[in-house]
Amino acid sequence: MALQQIKDVGNTSHSHRHPFHRFASSLGLHLGNFLDKHWADCIPFMLGLVVFIAVLIPFLSYFGLDVIAKPLFFALHYVCAQIPSHSFYILGHQLGLCARNLSIYSSMFLGSLIFALSKKRLPGITWWMWLLLILPMAWDGTTQMFGWRESTWELRVMTGTLFGLSTVWFVLPLLQKALLETIPTQQEIPAIGTITTIAGLILTSPSLPTEQLPQSEPENRG
Repeated sequence: MALQQIKDVGNTSHSHRHPFHRFASSLGLHLGNFLDKHWADCIPFMLGLVVFIAVLIPFLSYFGLDVIAKPLFFALHYVCAQIPSHSFYILGHQLGLCARNLSIYSSMFLGSLIFALSKKRLPGITWWMWLLLILPMAWDGTTQMFGWRESTWELRVMTGTLFGLSTVWFVLPLLQKALLETIPTQQEIPAIGTITTIAGLILTSPSLPTEQLPQSEPENRG
């Protein structure tokens, strides 16, 4: 009886919700479920899109489509300094990313694609191994920034590739492990939802008459 009254109160409260709230709640639920299942597929898609745009820009400029190429080039400036002397050129036009960033994003794209194709089973590397693999880029970039030496395009590509691959190799398996440890199993979800709903309705519903709740019978001490 009490559970039926709690269910009725819950149904009444949901029926008075604004349609926009129901839509937003449903959209958030579906979006969360999608990202939970396909987050590893979204990462290589986004990284591949950045690399594709960077390589497409000189071709657009070559064919006189600067109205498209220039906005794309300026948009990539948020992720790259685009120094002309540090960049590659195709058909006489600069790519949207410098040599180092092009190698970083390309290697991260390939690494994340392998991770997704492995069904998120690719084992990760330790934090100290990741630090060792990114040290070459840190050394190359720091010494060039302070004017101690001038790097070459070969070093920029090699160090950028090491950084991109090691970062994906370290971060993505670690993220997958964290998700598996924090997301409850399917068997736990119904029980958790039921308990939370009942407890919330009991604590927050003043309209539920307490005198209609089942009363325990007094003990017969005779």
